[in-house]
Order: sequence, then structure tokens, then C-alpha cells
Amino acid sequence: MTTTVSPPTPAGQWSKVRNELQQLWHTELRDSNIRAAYVVCAMTGTAYGMVTAVVAVYLNKVRGIDTPTIGVLAMFFAAGIALFSVPMGKAIQRFAPRMVLSLGLLGYATATAIFPFLATLLGLGAARGFDGAFSVGVWVSLETVLLMRTTTAHRGLITSLYTISMSTGYAIGAVIGWIVMLIYPMPMVFVAAGLFASLAALIAYVFLDRDIQPIAGSGHGHEHADEAPKPEAASERHPPILKLYWRIKTACIPTFCYGYFQASMVLFLPLFLINSRGVKEEDTVFLVAFFSIGMAASVVFVGRLGDRYGHLKTVRSLVGLGVVLTASLVYLPTLWLVAVAVLFAGASLAPIWPMSLALQSLIVDPRDFSRSNALLNGSYGLGTLAGPLVSGFLFKHYGGETMFLHIAVLWALALLATLAFRRDDPSFRAIAHARARAAV
Repeated sequence: MTTTVSPPTPAGQWSKVRNELQQLWHTELRDSNIRAAYVVCAMTGTAYGMVTAVVAVYLNKVRGIDTPTIGVLAMFFAAGIALFSVPMGKAIQRFAPRMVLSLGLLGYATATAIFPFLATLLGLGAARGFDGAFSVGVWVSLETVLLMRTTTAHRGLITSLYTISMSTGYAIGAVIGWIVMLIYPMPMVFVAAGLFASLAALIAYVFLDRDIQPIAGSGHGHEHADEAPKPEAASERHPPILKLYWRIKTACIPTFCYGYFQASMVLFLPLFLINSRGVKEEDTVFLVAFFSIGMAASVVFVGRLGDRYGHLKTVRSLVGLGVVLTASLVYLPTLWLVAVAVLFAGASLAPIWPMSLALQSLIVDPRDFSRSNALLNGSYGLGTLAGPLVSGFLFKHYGGETMFLHIAVLWALALLATLAFRRDDPSFRAIAHARARAAV
């Protein structure tokens, strides 16, 4: 007897998402650690949003710093992420997520609050570097809490909600920053952001468990139930950092490309449109909004796809779209066609982060979540550091078209990596194992 299944309607998809979220609310999301992590994440995003909305304007209009120097200061932030990601992962493994998260937020709050009162470029650069270093401690701590306290069955959805929580905070922070500027001098926005981060640190310290342990079902969700667990050597329980990176390379490579793409597009897409398409400068500010809208509209659905059909397979599809969308920017003649491409880029490329986060968590042991999360964040930081350097050189000497095409080539290489190393995906191994048993 055969059963005919009708294709799902958009309303049906939303209903499934709603039902799954309601189910999560009564299971994993009942965990006080998860709820506290989301609250802290949103508040941290609010602090970031306040600063991001005004930092370039403050440096340029108030301090008189030119655009290239502002770009260099942004690279200090990326360098802080890249250099301190691995040490932060080790610190979390030694001192627990709550301690590193609380101290990281206090450190970020201090560096942010004093930023507008620093008199020299060296001081501003150092503050931005510490911003990045403390930020990566915050991100890795939050992600470690979420992965340790959730099962693999909903890992993609949980990490997607984490992304939405952070991005919602960014949006709220931008509004609050604008309101603060209407009432007080612009430096007070940085002080207010520091106060938000300090309050988030207090909430983290009070409401998170002192020693957070993995729950049952939080790791190796695709291992075969009929296989007896094998004793692990000490080096396997906590593998060297390079060996750990090699295990999760299929998550780190797309994440590096996403950081590279994001940092390059923010800086150079508006300039390309102004110089090559005659777009007015004020019209380019809407591109960030289009990217954010695309991300918000798709990230939950992409998370469910990853949980259902495999995270590496989902990442591979997203990366393939990255090749097409990035290359299309060379040929689209009008601002609104570019805006549509940016909308789809937000919908397809922004979810790479939560999907990569979920993917690597299925490969490593829960005891190594802090270090693997650190490597993932470090990959993103390296991308945001290398992207502006290489893209800026190509943009200056060979034009915007060459710059976009070289990023499309980078996405294509990442696509090849997800194919070449597909055996790293636990779901791929599970399918291969099932087929081998069926053939016997």
C-alpha cells in the first residue's frame, strides 16, 4: 500500500515550527541555564548593537579619524577574536563557562565604557583588541552552555534561536543607542553599552549553574547504539588542538569563509555600488537591513533542516548558494536587484554560523565543546581579519568585480571541502553504516 504525501504549505511549515518550539519550551528550554543563556545573549547583543551603530560615526565625526584608520581599528577587534579564541576555550575548560562568561562581560564592559575617553590611536586600537578578546570569551561560553544542556535532536534549532537572540539584541541596541544620542553626548552611548554588559554579567553569575555538566544525549547523536563504547586514551579524550581542528574542519572552513565574506561586503559593497553603479551613499545603508531580514526569516527553518537532513549537507547547500549570490553581485545592474541578492544572502549565508556550530558539536566529545567552539570562533575571527586585507587590495588595484569573484571562488573551494571531507559528518557515517549492514 502506498501513501501519497502532499507538499507542505507555508502555513503548515509555520505550524510545525510553532509546535516544535512549544515542545522545546517544555523540554530543553525549561532548563534554567538555557533560558539564562538566551537572556544574557540578548543583553550582550544589545550592548554590541549600541556600539556598532555609533562607533564609526563617533570616530569620524567627533574624533576626526579618517575611514582607512577606522578600518584598521576594526581589524584590531578581529585580531582580538583570532588570537584569544583558543586560550578562552582552555580557560572555560578549566574554570567553567559561568566564570569566564561573567568576567568576559565585565572586561568587555570596561573596554567599551572607556573607549571614547582614550586620547591616542594606540589606546583606541588596544581597547578594540580587548573588545574582541573578551567578546570571544563571551561567545564561546554561551555556546558551550547551550550545547552542553541540549540534546543533538534539536541542536540546529537551539543554535538558530541563539543567533536570533543575538541579532534581536543588535537591533534593539541600535535603537537604544539612537535614543541615548538624542539625550546625551555621543560618548555616553559607550558608557550605556558598558552598563548593559555589566548587568548581563550579573545575570550570568546569578542564574547560571556554577559547574555546568552535559545532559544525556548532548553528544555523538549519530553513534550506533549497537556498538559497545571503546575505551579512550587520554590523548583522545582531550586531543591536541590541531587534531581537534582537523576533526571539525568541515565546520571551521565555511565559518572562515562567512567571516571573510561578511567583513568584506560590509566595507566594500557600498563603495562598489557608489563608484560603479552611481548609487547615492545614503541609499546603501539599507543593505544591512535587507541582510538582517533575510537571516531572521530563514534561520529557524534552516536549523530544522539541519536537524532533520544532516548539518553538513545543509551547510553544503548554503555554501553552494554563496557561490552564486556572490558572483551575481558583479552582474546585477541596479541597487534593488543587489538588495534582493543581499536579502537571499542573509537568508542562506547567515545560517552557516549556527549550522557549523551544531555540526562541530556532533563530532567532538561534550568535554571538548569549549575548545571546539573556540576554534570555530577563531576561524570566524581569522576570516574577518583576512577578508578586508585581501579584498581591500583587490578592490584598490583590480576593481570590485575581481574582488567579488575571488570571494565566489573562495566559497567554491569551501564547497569542495564539504564534499571531500563528507565522511567527517556523523550522519554520513551513520548512513554508510546502515547500508553496509543491509548488504550483509
